[in-house]
Amino acid sequence: MNILEQFTNSLWNFGSYRTLSRLRGGKSFLYIFLLFTLIYIVFSVNVSSEINTGIDILKTAMEDNIPDFSLSGGRFYFDGPQPYRIQEQNYLFIIDTSGATLPEVLYETGNGILITETEIAVLSAGSMEITPFSTIPFEITKDQIMNFLPNLMVFVYIFLVIWYLISFAGKLIGILVLTLIAMIANAIFNQRLSFGNLWNIAIYASTLPMILKLVHTLLNTPLTGLFFFIYWGVAITYAFLAVYSHSKEELPPEQSVVPES
Repeated sequence: MNILEQFTNSLWNFGSYRTLSRLRGGKSFLYIFLLFTLIYIVFSVNVSSEINTGIDILKTAMEDNIPDFSLSGGRFYFDGPQPYRIQEQNYLFIIDTSGATLPEVLYETGNGILITETEIAVLSAGSMEITPFSTIPFEITKDQIMNFLPNLMVFVYIFLVIWYLISFAGKLIGILVLTLIAMIANAIFNQRLSFGNLWNIAIYASTLPMILKLVHTLLNTPLTGLFFFIYWGVAITYAFLAVYSHSKEELPPEQSVVPES
């Protein structure tokens, strides 16, 4: 069974899980590695494009419109009327040191930056990151920012590579959790599947949830608060149905993960 067959069968052919559960562990690992990498590349391209657009907008705005500013002692100082607001296409940039503007305003466009007196909030691909200025131990001026912006994407790429490693490790932990949940289904349906069989089932049961998560991220759907439950609900349902599908075929007690024929 090639990679494409593994992918398509894992989505809608629960009968195929009897075969998928008995594939070599290395082949299943290669499948989840390639699927995760492909999804992460799509995510990274989207994030990089949005950040690069934001950098271009910010650079142009700073050159033409933004008054002088500085960051010193954990406080941001701005010599201009506030709230200072720039909105282009689907990106929003705001400076407001008065405290009247909250980070939630960035959800108006789905992407943007809010700078207050004490922190900076960045919204990208539906994810909000807030960094207090008190964690920045050096001074920043407008001229320094202008010189640094062209090099910012290098740090973005480095971060994405590091985040890829962390995210893939987290994915494997999630598959382990789903494997333990599949053991419950194994007991409920009175099956005799080994840990290796259940590990494979957890891998392929994660296919649709991973795709749904990518779509959710790219489209910035309004289901952020509920998506954790949607993701795990789909994954657990697939795992239970996959284990149940084995009830149509009796496996000998000693059968485990065997080499592909």
